[in-house]
Amino acid sequence: MYKRVLIDHIPLNSFFLFGPRQSGKSTLLSQLDPIWGLDLLDPEKQLEYTKDPKVLYRILTQEQFVNRSGWIVLDEIQRAPSLLDVVQILMRERPSLRFALSGSSARKLKRDSANLLGGRAVVRTLHPLTYLELGNDFALDRILGFGSLPKIYSLISSGETSTAQDLLKSYVITYLNEEIKAEALVRNLQGFQNFLDLAAFQFTEQVNFSRMEKDCRVSYSAIRDYYSILEDTLIGFFLQPYLRSRRKRMSHAPKFYFFDNGVTRAILGLHRSAISPLERGRLWEQWFIQEVMRMNAYYQKEWVLSFWRTSHGAEVDLLIERGREILCAIEMKSGRIISDSELTGIKSFQMDHPKVPCFVAGSFEQPQKFSVCEVYPALFLLDKLKKEF
Repeated sequence: MYKRVLIDHIPLNSFFLFGPRQSGKSTLLSQLDPIWGLDLLDPEKQLEYTKDPKVLYRILTQEQFVNRSGWIVLDEIQRAPSLLDVVQILMRERPSLRFALSGSSARKLKRDSANLLGGRAVVRTLHPLTYLELGNDFALDRILGFGSLPKIYSLISSGETSTAQDLLKSYVITYLNEEIKAEALVRNLQGFQNFLDLAAFQFTEQVNFSRMEKDCRVSYSAIRDYYSILEDTLIGFFLQPYLRSRRKRMSHAPKFYFFDNGVTRAILGLHRSAISPLERGRLWEQWFIQEVMRMNAYYQKEWVLSFWRTSHGAEVDLLIERGREILCAIEMKSGRIISDSELTGIKSFQMDHPKVPCFVAGSFEQPQKFSVCEVYPALFLLDKLKKEF
């Protein structure tokens, strides 16, 4: 059991909690000590409450609940979106009841024009484990190779590697069958699976939509929609390019990152293989950006994240902005030795932005100082971002 950062940031009133499968939503909500709960993953419950959503109203207006206050937990709410109409009525009639509504995707709710409670419930997202949540149990090589979904990470920590590898592969199959096929999010499941393989192959790289369209043999609009599905089901996210440089022509294509390294490797069929040097650099970049994204969400930093790349190929992996101010620029280097020749992207960036602090997130133990930037161990830099920005 790891203490989740989000448990200290639970809203005082009703809220939606979204998160990828197996990220720990049910475990976290159980810590609210709910007075009543409903798990819609149970097919019988899903059928019962879909056919007659007013069952929820009849239960929660019984005499035993009349004078009670506390949390009502509805797990996997996207499986019975009509319940949200009843929830809204209960929120108005029974203000002492607070609703925690969890799900692995908001896409079905949006697609079915479900009642999202008109702003009466805020939205929070639960991600895989962060370095802060793992504490002394943090091990970077485990994160890079197997990700940080709680169940997977616990198995790896206890030496049950083979079981963890089986579960990672099962995760991908379950995602395709239950999240995509069962919810009818796409008509062409094989086309989507082909797309998923190619999207994983391109992780951390700028997306080449034309190539994806050709290789998947589906339309450009379908590729866009498939990426939207990955975002809405919280399997990944785009990092957009920074486009406000005054003196340089900038690259316009976004990058795509997956939510978890272990799942990325399972999609690619690499979850039983050792990490190659080339793969390590990309996994390192994805992990660090995952951590920054999660920190931004949990602590409500209101950062805007992007990357900087000119049409000539000069690049900085991550810019962090707030408002229209660039707070800092960050490069990720997985090697244990950093040379001045590896900092050409930062040097090019500084020609336009000489006052912006520039950092490198490295895999060594001690900070270093270069003329153009400060080089820090990755965890040290993450702590610095949390405290100072």
